[in-house]
Order: sequence, then structure tokens, then C-alpha cells
Amino acid sequence: MKKILTSIAMVLLLAGCAKQYDDSALQTRIADLERRVTSLESSVDALRSAIGEGVFVVKVQEYVDPDTGKTIGVTVNYNNGDVKYFEITPKVDYSGPVVSIITNGAGELVWAVDGQAVQVGGKDVTVYQTPVFTIDEDGYLWVEINGEKVKLGQVQNEGATLVDGIFTDIKVEQDKIVLTLSDDTVVNIPFATAFKLSIETDDVVYEKRGEAIEVPYQVSGKTEKTVVDVTGYDPNYFDVEVTAEKIIITPLTAESAAVMSVIADSKVGLVSVAKLCVNFETATVIDPETGWVDYVISSDGGSIVANMISNVEIEAVPDDETDWITIVETKAMNAHTITMTVAANTETDSRMGYINVFKKGTEKHLETLYIYQEAFVEGPKDLSKDGAANCYIIPATVDGGSQFKFKTVKGNSTESVGTVAKAEVFWETWGTADEPTKGSVVAAASYADGYVTITMPETPHTGNAVVAVRDASDVILWSWHIWVPANEVAADPAGDSMVGGTILDRNLGALIAPTASETPLTVEALGLYYQWGRKDPFLGPKDFSDYPSKVGVAGAAFTKDANQRTVEYGIANPNVYSYGAGSCDWLTDPVADLWDKDGKKTIYDPCPVGYKVPQYDNALPMWKKTNDNWTFSDNFWMTNSASTSVFALAGYIDDGNGSVVMKKRTFYWSSKEYTDHIRAYGADVRAPSYNGEKTYKARGASVRCVAE
Repeated sequence: MKKILTSIAMVLLLAGCAKQYDDSALQTRIADLERRVTSLESSVDALRSAIGEGVFVVKVQEYVDPDTGKTIGVTVNYNNGDVKYFEITPKVDYSGPVVSIITNGAGELVWAVDGQAVQVGGKDVTVYQTPVFTIDEDGYLWVEINGEKVKLGQVQNEGATLVDGIFTDIKVEQDKIVLTLSDDTVVNIPFATAFKLSIETDDVVYEKRGEAIEVPYQVSGKTEKTVVDVTGYDPNYFDVEVTAEKIIITPLTAESAAVMSVIADSKVGLVSVAKLCVNFETATVIDPETGWVDYVISSDGGSIVANMISNVEIEAVPDDETDWITIVETKAMNAHTITMTVAANTETDSRMGYINVFKKGTEKHLETLYIYQEAFVEGPKDLSKDGAANCYIIPATVDGGSQFKFKTVKGNSTESVGTVAKAEVFWETWGTADEPTKGSVVAAASYADGYVTITMPETPHTGNAVVAVRDASDVILWSWHIWVPANEVAADPAGDSMVGGTILDRNLGALIAPTASETPLTVEALGLYYQWGRKDPFLGPKDFSDYPSKVGVAGAAFTKDANQRTVEYGIANPNVYSYGAGSCDWLTDPVADLWDKDGKKTIYDPCPVGYKVPQYDNALPMWKKTNDNWTFSDNFWMTNSASTSVFALAGYIDDGNGSVVMKKRTFYWSSKEYTDHIRAYGADVRAPSYNGEKTYKARGASVRCVAE
């Protein structure tokens, strides 16, 4: 009595193939198959014979009887150009429910019984699910999907049964569908494999002519008629042979190049093309100076980074007579970079150096870099030769009496500060409670020909100074911070993960870098304070008490101003701390882009050449308001789990009264203004917690510069 239907009709099978592998999926009114398919008039052998090696079904379409308008068969197109027709004849003398496939209102192919869509769980059962139909002993029709059974209703025909169809089993494998017919015959129908040419590499480099290069290839879905050919080259420069598995290219000259096209043609309308670049081993400088010299460097020496493109690994070696250039490293990324240091030229004659570039591990010469160094000229060292800034670093290890100069331009621009009448050392500090000796950090300052020249003392002392220029009316036109640290201010790559770029190893103005092992942390590691948007620094604390006085200073005295002021006022009065009592902003009218304009450093940025105030991004650990990642020390430093960098709990100048506050607190500025225009973003830390991500612009806080 019970019969289980586990089959899907031939139309469904072919429709599924067409849906997966052909844009013209069966757009049929499958409801025309009103009765279950129980016979296939055409021979199964005919179907099997149509499936040969490399032959695949690419399209299936219904065949509609032009007289009756009913679907009576299917037309199958194969990738070798053959077309086969298979007739499907429904059985007429049946007794039982009609199990079929129809298109529902949503345009989906779904299972149906007597023309009505089968529903399980309130949803139509699509053809991609395999239902099991049964008729129980009481004559009710049931359907089961993935273990869930639904009663469809009582069968109307007395004695009705569900007769097994043509296909008793269907298995979908990786590359084919396996059909088992009711007579146990098995038919394999491969999926239509895309006709595609694949070559092992699309970039070939050769060392010398006459050496054959073999490039393996494959063609998927190919027919017996498929041919592969190569075009796009000059036979005077290359000999090309194509075999069944590889392309053999032989360069006929030493330095030939071509972009070849490899074409696979099925000869039944399918074509696949791949590009193959063939070139000789080469290396080329991509950013040289104009003329035949690649790089020009001043007599002071310094660092050069040569950018090259090369299709092989390279190594750089100075010429035997170029002992004043040292190769630091060679990196290969998308392009190659060669970093080298150049010693200072102490001679009054210029000199030329040569760097030879070889294929790595060989003596094959690919390129020569030409480096010209200017002759030594007596006079001050130009601090602004590699770019101007509001801050210049001079090591305390310089020779006594050394002179330096920098351009009198606004910040990092080329705009003149105006008509300068004189220059002066405005103030100096040693960064401690001691009052410094006047002229101990910077001995003197003078102006001439668009440059400020500063002279270092005979015995240089660590500290910070501000040098200003005035006009004929004694108004300060601009001022610069001169930073004289105890040791080299270095980049701290560990900070990349904190602020999204390499940071300096200390706060701006700090004379030493804080370290987690330092006991105790000294005030020399705290640095200077900055109001948001101002280029000039203010003094830090002299000790670690809760409300300490500021460090000792020589020169202009610092004053507090309870009024709000303009940017111009701040430039002319770099020693006046304006906090606008009650307003918490030193600005009369807010300016949003004082430290950052479209992601770029501005003329008011207080950082040295190559660095800027970091941008705000609350996805980065420095600006993320969370207490979980910070570790604090009684020695007034803190670290973050995202980095090994050390940040000083440097305190700040209160935005309400201009007093220094320590109490294990700090605030690090970002360059981004907050939405209320009187605050700006940063990291407000009050050990042992991260207290907030913004504060008032009038506050004097720390800056940790990040590389541009």
C-alpha cells in the first residue's frame, strides 16, 4: 500500500543544471506537466551517448508542442555544439494524487499536489528540497521534509497509490549529477565546466637571450577542437611554441619585452584570453632628481631613501671609492627601497658617489645610483633645509658656539612672517625648579636675509627656549620653539598601534624619554604644555606635588589672562596664558582647523619637521575611552597593552584658572575639535582610570607628535 517517492522529475534536474550554469534557466510553465512523469520515450542510451569526455550540458530548454501548447519534452545543448531532443510523455491511465512542480506567486519552482503548492512550516517547499510523500493506511497523503511531517489531506481516489517515478535516486556530486533510474540504470550528467584558460604565471622575467622559458597552462571545459595560440609579440625578438601543456618562449635578444596574449579557442563559440608579460631582468630608480644625478644631498650629510622598481630581488653596494655612503637596508615590497646614510662632507669640494645595484646573490649589474653631495661651506647649519616648522631640535651634544639658522616663515609654510626688525631669545628653561642662566640654552639670536641665526652657548645646556622676531614697532611677528634634549629624540615605532603612526619617544619638549623602569620619573621627562590650537609652549611643573609651581625660566615672564583672545593675539603674546574665565576657551571665535586642515599639518602645529599633532580616531587605543588597557605607576608613568610605549602622567594647566595640576593626571591632545567648538578631543587620564576623551581648549596639555 505504502510507496515512497524520493525522485525529482527530469525537467527539475535539467532546470536545476540550467539555473546553475546557464542564464537561460527553464522559464517554463512546469504546471503543464499535469501528471507525474512515469516514462521516458527516448532511449536512456541516447542520453548516455551524448555525454562523452569533455562534453557538457550548457543549456536546457523546454520543448512546447505548437499544436497543444503543452510541454512534451526538453531540448539539451552541449558545449561541443550538439543539440539533442528528449520527449517526455506523461502516463494517462493513473489512479492517485498528481505530484508535480509548479511556479508559485513569487516565481519560485515548488512542489505541488494536484496543482496546489505543498507547504511545510507555512512555507512552500522549493524544488531544492527533497520531500518524501507517503499514503498511510487510512488513505491520507503525508509529506516529510528534514524530519518534519505534514498531513496534506485524504486521497480522493479509492485504492490510490504513489508509484515510483523514473528516478529513484539523485545524488549531486562535486562535478556531476548521478541519476538512478527505476530499472537501476545509472546516468552521469557532468556539470557544465566554465571554458577558461589558466596560465601558471602572467609575468615572466629572463636573464639572457637564448634561454627557453616554459609557462605551463590548462584549459578547463575544453573540447576536442580546442586550440591555444599566442599573439602580441615580434618574431624577430621572441620564438614562441605552444604544446598541449605549456608555452615555450625563447628570447632572441638581450633586452626584449612584450605583452603577449594567450588565446584558447573552443571552435564552438567559446574563447578565453590571458595576458603574459615577458621582460628582461631590470631595476629602475623611480624618484630621481632632474638631470643625470639621482640624488643631491647637502654637505651636512643625512639619510637617503632610494625608491626603485625591479622584477628581481636586488642588493645595493657602494662603489669601491664611495666609502662615505653606508647602505642601511634594502626592502622589497611592491617596489624596492634602499636606505642609506651619507656622512658629512667637511671638504670645500663637492663629491659624487656611486651605488651599484646587482641582482641579489649574483654579480649581474642592473643599475647605478648617482649621488651628489655639496661642498662644505662655512656658516650656520640650516635647520629648515628639509622643511620648516615651529619647532627645531638641536642636540645638547653640539659643539660649543655652534650656529644654526632657519627660515622666517609661518610654521611649515613658505609664507613670510612679515618685515622683521630683530630677533631675540624670548625665554629659556632647563625644565627643572632651577632658574636657568640667561643664554645657557640659546646664547643669542639674530636676523638677516630671511633667516634667524641662533648661536649655542660655549657649554650647551639641556632645556627649551623660544626665539621670537619683532617688527619695527616691537610687535612679535612669530616665534619658534628650540628643543635641546639630553639625548636623541627618536621615533618610537611601538606607538604605531596607539595613534595610527610612528610617534616620538617622549612628549613635545621633554628632555629625556620616560621609561617604565625609571625610578622615580623626573620632571625633565614631562615636557611642555600647549593650549589647543596654539603653536607656542607653556612651562611644565617643577615637581610632583598636587599643585606645583612651574619650572624656572629666564627671559620673558609668563602671565595669565582671564580674557578670550584671537589667534593673532596668541601669536603676538606667546607668553600669555589666556583662558577666558568661565568660557573654558582661549578663543573669542572658535577655529576648527588650527592644527589640522583636511588631514594635513598646519602653520600652527607645534611639532618639529616631519611630525604633527596626531589625528583623533576613537578606534585607536590612545583615544578609546576604556580603563581596561592602561597600567599606571606611582612613578607617574603609564603604559597601554596595545604598545610598549611609555606615556608620562605630566599633569596639565587648569583651563579655569591657569594653575598647574598634577595629582597623577594628564591630558594628551589630538588635532580634532569637538562638536561644541569650545572643546577638543584627546585622552583625559586620571590614574587609575581613563576619565574622558575631550576637554576644554583653554587647558594646557601634553602633545605626543606623530610622523606625518
